Amino acid sequence: MTGTTWVLQWKDAQGTASLGLLQERLLRGLRASLKGRWSLDTRLFRSPHNYLELQNIKNRGTASDKSMYLVVRGQGAARRQFIVMASNRVVVEAEPEMESILLRLKNLWTPRQSARIEGYSYEGDDWVIHIGNMMVGTSYKGLVIEINYLPCSNPDQTYGLMRELLMMILPADAQIDVNSGVDYRRAGLDPHCMTDRHTAYQYVHLFTQSSLL
Repeated sequence: MTGTTWVLQWKDAQGTASLGLLQERLLRGLRASLKGRWSLDTRLFRSPHNYLELQNIKNRGTASDKSMYLVVRGQGAARRQFIVMASNRVVVEAEPEMESILLRLKNLWTPRQSARIEGYSYEGDDWVIHIGNMMVGTSYKGLVIEINYLPCSNPDQTYGLMRELLMMILPADAQIDVNSGVDYRRAGLDPHCMTDRHTAYQYVHLFTQSSLL
């Protein structure tokens, strides 16, 4: 999917009730059409410290972060997978079998926490909005909103428009984590032309800055 994407969290959402509220405002207020179900899964993998890292801990009290996130977007034929390294310097699209491969390589990458977002997709004239309730393990962590504005891929030119769209569907007192401060350059991504890799990176940024994963 092309265009500009903004991923944020409604922290004090109330599960099914909040999901229903947004659906009503999208379908009636913005005259959106329901596209179908939508989901996103993220797994955190960690690699054991090797000998050099143990020496690093002993000598300097620190170690490099051997963490990796697997972001799986969509369902069925539309399912796509992305790998984001914890160093935030690599974001790549992975082959469909990557998840099963990682789960078999437990001596190299150990699965730790996981997050799952389940909800629905809605479509307007020039935008698509995904909304879904988020579970981290067995804990409910609010509602995630992904806004995609299709005509333009430069986030600098679309932030104001998407913010207005967000204000139309959210309650005025909603506690929002706007997922700010995403540095695409750190991951080698063009900050002025978004792709699906940028979206995967936004999800990992949201999870890490909020200490969700």
